[in-house]
Amino acid sequence: MPYALIWGASGGMGSAITTLLKNKGWSVFGVARDESKIPAIADGHFTCDANDPASFDQAVSLIARQADGIDLMVYAIGGIKANLIEKMPLEDWQSTFNINLHGAFYATRAGLDLMNKDGHLMFIGAYPEKIILPRMSAYTSAKSALASYVSILRKEQRKLKVTLVRPPAVNTPFWVNVPFNMPDYALSAQSVAESVYLHYDKGIGEELNL
Repeated sequence: MPYALIWGASGGMGSAITTLLKNKGWSVFGVARDESKIPAIADGHFTCDANDPASFDQAVSLIARQADGIDLMVYAIGGIKANLIEKMPLEDWQSTFNINLHGAFYATRAGLDLMNKDGHLMFIGAYPEKIILPRMSAYTSAKSALASYVSILRKEQRKLKVTLVRPPAVNTPFWVNVPFNMPDYALSAQSVAESVYLHYDKGIGEELNL
């Protein structure tokens, strides 16, 4: 039975990925800031906070007691604080980078030793070039940096598959905090989950552009 570790399992995409994998017979460990919001179907519910690096190590330590190794790790933690640069509170800037970028590093550092041979790491990114817009400075900058991070990680971890998943707009609660309307072409979280699964199933480590 394959094992998956989903960071951000309470969010729209993370929750959909968790549910899909469970329905396909996987053992899935979900991690989120509020573990009560992780789908009940998950095999394990754990807590982490992107503003607390140690919480990632603590979650993996608990998961390691229940799994010999992880076949698929997905970093689906994401969030946004939209504001003009001149009005952006320092804590909002830092939190946006912690959630979208620094947390990916914390998750990687904590989880690498738990990955099975030929395991797959996936990170939910974005199309930064399409969101160079007013009030989006922190989010767009963090997602741009995430793309570079994943590219370097792929070169360093050649025994593992490493993928940056780049969905367009996705119909999730994310849009509550965005200063414009969700576009009509937004994908469902379920369709993103299905694409993630198919990408894993094909054994492809390259970028996944949806």
